[in-house]
Amino acid sequence: MIRVTERTNNMRKPEKFVYRDYLNKSYMRMLRLCIKANWAHGNVRREYQSELDVELDIIRSLVDVAASPEEKLISPGLHEVWSKELKEIGRMIGGWIKSDASR
Repeated sequence: MIRVTERTNNMRKPEKFVYRDYLNKSYMRMLRLCIKANWAHGNVRREYQSELDVELDIIRSLVDVAASPEEKLISPGLHEVWSKELKEIGRMIGGWIKSDASR
């Protein structure tokens, strides 16, 4: 799991806690959706997987905003690390969706 607390430590205080809260909630929601999708079958599983994909896009957006020139809450290097990890999670979700579609 991505270490949100360590990666948000250098942010300005007000934003740090807001971003940390949003990110932690999104990651927890993703975990719940993974578990629900794993137990579900058919169309219900696809719905959970789609929600999981949407939640990942929300996290990507939060990380992009945090690295934007207007905000400058995280460094470009940290943004790159985070983006690579989120891209890999996206590949895993996409592979899972694709493997279920072929059944």
